[in-house]
Amino acid sequence: MRHRIRFCGAVLLALSIQWTAGAQARVEDSVVKIMNQYNRFSWYAPWESGATGSGMGSGFVISGKRILTNAHVVSDSAMLLVYFYNDPTPYPARVAAIGHDCDLAILELADPSRIAEVPELEFDALPPLRSRVVTYGYPAGGKLLSSTAGVVSRIEVKDYVHSGMDSHLTVQTDAAINPGNSGGPVIQDGKVVGVAFQGNQQLENMGFFIPVQVVDHFLTDLKDGKYDGYPELGLFAATLDSPAARRYAGMKEGETGIRVEHLIRGCGAETVLQKDDIITSIGGYPVANDGTVEWNGMRLDFGIVADQLQKGETLPVELIRAKGRMMVEIELNHYNPLEAKSNLYDIKPTYFVYAGLVFAPLNRETIKTYSEKWVQEAPQELVNEMYFRYLEDNDFADAPQVMVIRRLDHEVNVEEMLYTYRLLDTVNGKTVRTVADVVEAIEGNTADQHLIRLQHGNRLMVLNREEADAVNTEILEKYAIPKDRNL
Repeated sequence: MRHRIRFCGAVLLALSIQWTAGAQARVEDSVVKIMNQYNRFSWYAPWESGATGSGMGSGFVISGKRILTNAHVVSDSAMLLVYFYNDPTPYPARVAAIGHDCDLAILELADPSRIAEVPELEFDALPPLRSRVVTYGYPAGGKLLSSTAGVVSRIEVKDYVHSGMDSHLTVQTDAAINPGNSGGPVIQDGKVVGVAFQGNQQLENMGFFIPVQVVDHFLTDLKDGKYDGYPELGLFAATLDSPAARRYAGMKEGETGIRVEHLIRGCGAETVLQKDDIITSIGGYPVANDGTVEWNGMRLDFGIVADQLQKGETLPVELIRAKGRMMVEIELNHYNPLEAKSNLYDIKPTYFVYAGLVFAPLNRETIKTYSEKWVQEAPQELVNEMYFRYLEDNDFADAPQVMVIRRLDHEVNVEEMLYTYRLLDTVNGKTVRTVADVVEAIEGNTADQHLIRLQHGNRLMVLNREEADAVNTEILEKYAIPKDRNL
């Protein structure tokens, strides 16, 4: 009897090992290396192609014979090549869909026949805390596929570095996630539980992956053929840890919630909420005084509830208004008022060069050209306009602005006051908010001078119109500018 038990145990162990090996081989066959020959345009010299080079990342095959990877792996691509496991042949690919807000992208091969027999990996659920996962990918420093095991140590809402403005659910693990690993699958029990995407230079042996909830949101959004992006709830709220603040709000003993401080114009919350509303429940989840909800056994920021919905869906909210209780529904719309405040990719810069003055839109890319420490060192009116003014004035939530980003020195402009990185107010008496407005105001002017008035400090720039017109082509040729504008 004892021998029979030992024999059965050995058979089960052999079957388990065989299954594990088969599952691992399936994963390995599905993971690909991605080479991105990129061309990132210059925002300081926007007529130039900018920085070119190559980057490497990972990806894996999912349903529909698509390749899932990170957006940052394939952004600004001029050419994409995919390499399959144990296959040295490069296969050209293209970006079929990209979500910069969630750092995910879908690739398709130019010749889909190569991928026809490649296994498609399946997704599982959010891995439990302290459970083990394995990260697959092609990290820098070698050519072969690598796998590293680790433990899920934390699940929370964190900033996504790629966009610089978005925060979504992330999972932290001590499985090594190095450059080149990005876009690779994180596996548990043979199924995908996340996509490796970023590390933290301040933490040793720590990496982060995008969980399946975010991946599912991305793929569901794509079902209609285009990516709309995450909905914007559009509210800022204050915690109510203070008993005095709760009493002032008219909250009863045991009630919890947060107070609405600000609503962003155009977002779903603005249409139904009011400042000083007390949100006690969102999407059926009670909101604690610290702004968290209990979600999947964890306490996370209340924004996680809206993150589970697609644009166009409704979010029920229970609230206290003027000490009365009510229920409202917020329709999550497609409006994103903060797009220019994010890192920008895959677009050619807008600009206009006239008489050596370079006009450019105010956005995160143009303000970053000031210095590496632009938050501290750039003119503070720019930083305020980008990230704080919309908290005071809703009309500036997404209002475009234009500035003089640099001056190309010439006799016609060199004696004029140098006001670079300054926002324009009017040009020749016309209010300008876009580069196209500047072009219209300058080309439509028949007066003797061009008057360029700036928004702050009563600053004024004056150019002789006839002299500026006469030398404009000369300046373009001198600085090797092939085209004076891109609108």
